[in-house]
Amino acid sequence: MSPSQVLKSRCLSLPKFLAVKAMLPQRTTFFKVIALALSLLICLSATTGAVLASDEDRKSEEQPGFIYVDGVRVIGVFGSNGPLSKVERLKLIQSRVDTVFSKGDFDAEKFRAVEDEFGTRIFYGEDSIMLVSNEEAQSIKISSKALALDYIKRLKEVSADYQRDTKPGRLALGVLGALGGLLLLVFFISNLGTLSGKFSHSVTERVKTLRPGYRGPVVRDLLELSVSFLARSVFFFVFLGCLHFYVFWVLNYFPWTKIYGLQLLDKTIAPLNNGLHALSEYIPSLFVLMVICYLTYATLALLRFLFTEIGKANLIVGDFDSELAEPTYKIVKALTIFMAVVVAAPYLPGWESPAFKQVGLFIGLLVSLGSTGAIGHLVAGVVLTYTRAFKIGDRVRIGEYTGDITERTLFTTRLKTIKNEIVTIHNGQVITADIVNFSAQARDQGVILHTSVTIGYDAPWRQVHSLLLEAAKDCSGILSEPEPFVLQRALNDFYVEYEINAYTKAAHQMVGIYSELHSKIQDRFNEAGVEIMSPHYASLRDGNETTIPAANRKADYSAPGFRINR
Repeated sequence: MSPSQVLKSRCLSLPKFLAVKAMLPQRTTFFKVIALALSLLICLSATTGAVLASDEDRKSEEQPGFIYVDGVRVIGVFGSNGPLSKVERLKLIQSRVDTVFSKGDFDAEKFRAVEDEFGTRIFYGEDSIMLVSNEEAQSIKISSKALALDYIKRLKEVSADYQRDTKPGRLALGVLGALGGLLLLVFFISNLGTLSGKFSHSVTERVKTLRPGYRGPVVRDLLELSVSFLARSVFFFVFLGCLHFYVFWVLNYFPWTKIYGLQLLDKTIAPLNNGLHALSEYIPSLFVLMVICYLTYATLALLRFLFTEIGKANLIVGDFDSELAEPTYKIVKALTIFMAVVVAAPYLPGWESPAFKQVGLFIGLLVSLGSTGAIGHLVAGVVLTYTRAFKIGDRVRIGEYTGDITERTLFTTRLKTIKNEIVTIHNGQVITADIVNFSAQARDQGVILHTSVTIGYDAPWRQVHSLLLEAAKDCSGILSEPEPFVLQRALNDFYVEYEINAYTKAAHQMVGIYSELHSKIQDRFNEAGVEIMSPHYASLRDGNETTIPAANRKADYSAPGFRINR
């Protein structure tokens, strides 16, 4: 199946999956999006796998295959032949060779080469083994007959080795060696834990004597754990090496299992060789990564120095506020690291692999779906930083909360209320709320605390002013300069509204100052005999007079009086 057909079949199955999913109980939108993303990822993975499989098949057709006898390569197959593909030819020739070598009357001298118009055929007696075609021989720049004779020569050499390896004495020696090696391996495994424990303990004690200053329990436990882990890891890999050598030796000793021993060696040694080869090819990219890391570290160190000096006011940069040095450094640091990661990513191992791209695509999809609100809070945090609406320690009112700012990050703002409660507010909510900062002006000029009282018109306003000013001056948190002042806010129907205003720099104590101010006002007014009240007046009118206009009344009319009967 071609890659396009695979893609079509995989993607056609996606609507069926979604139709079945629609019949299930409804979940949150998040899980729906995740399910869709996983479906797309599975479809993409299957398509990529099919494309890679087709690429592997194409590469396998281009590379030669080999026929094995007694674990040794003897015949190479370099292409297809007629309707048979290279893989089918390999299976067919391998089965014919195995059949020939399994015969009881096997004789290597019966191998012969016969030329025809298509190339040279190899026979064992009257049985055809394979055809070495002219095109196949020309691909390695040799005649088909010479190549066939070389194959026959190898078959004869392998047959001699096969007959030697199958002698009873050699097989018995191999069985004894396998049993002896198994006993040694079991003995080593049974004592592996004890050896690794003793070794790690001795190394730990040795390290403690070299560094006597580290006697803390945490450091000691961490040191013992690290050394024990390293020691056991070393012994574990030693055990794997011994086991691998034993299995390879046993499989390679006997002619019937030699092929499996060679395959085991190929499956283990080849990846190591490939890894070393890949590591040697990766050295230039590794050098570039080291340079990027070094430049990033140097840039961050320089930025840290500059912003530290700006924060200490040792370095003045225009109108840049020294209080913004630390948050600005954090933002610039994050951008610098992000740019370094972007530049270094193409030099990471496996950057071009389909798996890396698919994982990156999936992570990017999740981040884009789940970080919409987080990005909004992040932007709001940056805006709050540079608008300087408040700073750490300020007494503020944000929405319905009043308290002191204890922490401000790029995502959240925390304040401690006057009731000693910690409130965490997302910056997206902070930037849309009304913010009142009580501490901003209190540091230099002082913030004005104000409260109102309503007094009747019978009290002289000058006396009320004097009493309010005396009450304000008696408070411990009120500043004498600038002096407190009184405002008459309203002349209502029944009373006058007076407002006392006083300066203070103790914005964090404003609740206590208000309480003290109210108590002082009560004391002063009580001592002066002035009631703190909001009077209301009622008047009684004589309703006995007639409503007839005066011009129409009799000349001797007089309003009647009240008559009360007992």
